[in-house]
Amino acid sequence: MYGAVEALDGETFDVVYTGMGALNWLPDVARWARTVAALVRPGGFVYLAEFHPFAELVADDGRTLVEDYFDLAPAVLDTPGSYADRAARMSATRTVQWRHGVGEVVSALTAAGLRLEFLHEHAHGHFLLPPGPRVPLVYSLRASRPS
Repeated sequence: MYGAVEALDGETFDVVYTGMGALNWLPDVARWARTVAALVRPGGFVYLAEFHPFAELVADDGRTLVEDYFDLAPAVLDTPGSYADRAARMSATRTVQWRHGVGEVVSALTAAGLRLEFLHEHAHGHFLLPPGPRVPLVYSLRASRPS
């Protein structure tokens, strides 16, 4: 399979960034980690900012859990259109998404040879929950390739 490493012909970078909402589209987070690790030059780092998998378990009331954090089965969703533009005219779309726990992501990055520098969890994100106990909505991490 042709991927980012081959497409970039071995080029490496000081910073490789993966942003919000990317990992849920990937069935194999270990493969993603090996790919980003191969793109980071020695002394560089991977920076990930991602929706916290716990956030999707919480109902709109902000207090009720509606899913099991450890149920990692793919979610197959039939949607009336594009998630990027709900008003787009198109036939129903079937998507498949995967929940990757924070531990799975960190373990994949370290197994790919990167060193975790920090992991932060944030109680703010792309939506707000009602006042009450706070839960993690976003996390960020930095993992470096040793020099």
